[in-house]
Amino acid sequence: MGTKKIRIGIGEGAVTKPPGIIVAEGLGSCVALVLYDAKRMVGGMSHIMLPDSPEYKNETHKPETRNQKSNIILPYLYADSAIETLLKELQYRGAHLHNIIAKIVGGACMFPVYNGGSRGIGEQNILYIRDTLKRKLIPLVGGDVGGSHGRTAEFYLDSGRVIVKAVGREDKEI
Repeated sequence: MGTKKIRIGIGEGAVTKPPGIIVAEGLGSCVALVLYDAKRMVGGMSHIMLPDSPEYKNETHKPETRNQKSNIILPYLYADSAIETLLKELQYRGAHLHNIIAKIVGGACMFPVYNGGSRGIGEQNILYIRDTLKRKLIPLVGGDVGGSHGRTAEFYLDSGRVIVKAVGREDKEI
């Protein structure tokens, strides 16, 4: 029997214990954020599209932040709410905040011609996530970010390894 793969799409996340692999495909300007407590063997990943959401903080959610079928708020769509949600879910499953480490993948500038010299969404996502992790004293121990190419991130819960795949490039472990 093969290892169970949990695939997450844009605005989705998953938190679980081993065995298993959480996979985020099609990361362009989006960022996959991995949070992991190796001592408690629990981890999670979110597929973040945008840096922050005033709607989430003010609880005046716009329709696009909700799942259209169930009307459930999608907390993993934005970095601010994704980080808070991942931390709560990890702690619920036994993780200790002081044990949690982070890894990030993605945040590419997929269409530099359209940025006009300004920071693209990918770079904004990276900066926001790094700043938030720093404020929360969560060490960022690995990453493969930026550039102009898409990626897939595979998070192996049994070891904490993250394998980054990109077309035309060798797989990279972070």
